[in-house]
Amino acid sequence: MRVARGGGRSGGQRAAARGFFPSCLLLLAFLAAGCATSSDIDPLKSTLTGVQVEMLHQKKDIEQIKTSFSDVSKDLSVLREQGFGAIRESQSSLLTQMGELSKELQVLRGRFDESKYFMDKSMKDLLSERELQQARMAALEGEIRDMKAKLTRLTEQGETAAAAKAREATPAQEPAPDAALPQQTPKKETEAAPNDPQRIYDDAQIDMKEKHYPEARHKFERFIKEFPKHTLTPNASFWVGESYYGEKKFEDAILAYESFLKRYPDHEKAKGAMLKQAYSFVELGDRKTGKVILERLIEKYPQSAEAELAERKIAEILAKNSGTARSSGKSKTKKR
Repeated sequence: MRVARGGGRSGGQRAAARGFFPSCLLLLAFLAAGCATSSDIDPLKSTLTGVQVEMLHQKKDIEQIKTSFSDVSKDLSVLREQGFGAIRESQSSLLTQMGELSKELQVLRGRFDESKYFMDKSMKDLLSERELQQARMAALEGEIRDMKAKLTRLTEQGETAAAAKAREATPAQEPAPDAALPQQTPKKETEAAPNDPQRIYDDAQIDMKEKHYPEARHKFERFIKEFPKHTLTPNASFWVGESYYGEKKFEDAILAYESFLKRYPDHEKAKGAMLKQAYSFVELGDRKTGKVILERLIEKYPQSAEAELAERKIAEILAKNSGTARSSGKSKTKKR
């Protein structure tokens, strides 16, 4: 409405200006000629006054229009800043949420991988437990056979004693020369039973399951000493390290794992020995050496479950190192 009124006044101003200039010229002419009267000059003065008033109104309208435009431009700038600020905030919020979701996804993947690893390990443990049970059954069957052999031998000895008494009563009858020979075979079988390698290994495994680590280690070491070329000797060497690790004797565990890795570098349990050796170094506070061993494990066995555990352990070590660096930096700042 102000603009329209201003427009109307500008049109009136132009019309008044058109009438004003000729009037001024006539006024000047009359004055120059000296023949202008007061009745002729009064209309011109009133017209001039109206034009001046109109010009004042127009100036005010122009100032109001400028003020309105400045207010509108300020509102537009405020709206732009608010809009951009809201967009930036929403973008930063979305990025933060995406980062949190990514972290949660990584945590879930880690938990899934860890659960999968432990499930696989549980299955292997169940299979090994089944084998142990079968070994126990075989051992019991062997003991039953030994008991039967002992009973047979005792029976034969009783019969031999009875025959001897009979011979003493009747000296003319001579005993059969091979009557005592069957007694020696069961005796040899009985003496050989305690040195059975499978029985020693199975007994050691049972002790490991029941967390009797010193007893298990003693049997595994005996197995390695008495049967150095047996197919289960590498496993026994690995389980020696595991017995130390179970007792949290990490220095002894490191040495046992190192001995196993030097003797059997390509064995299927080598990756497990490397993982536990790295864990032992970390437990002793030597994160740097543990990290180096974990990196070697990932490089040598990239597709293994142990490599996935090694990656998570490295991430944990890096997080602890960064946390330690932050705390040391804060303590230095406080001291300053």
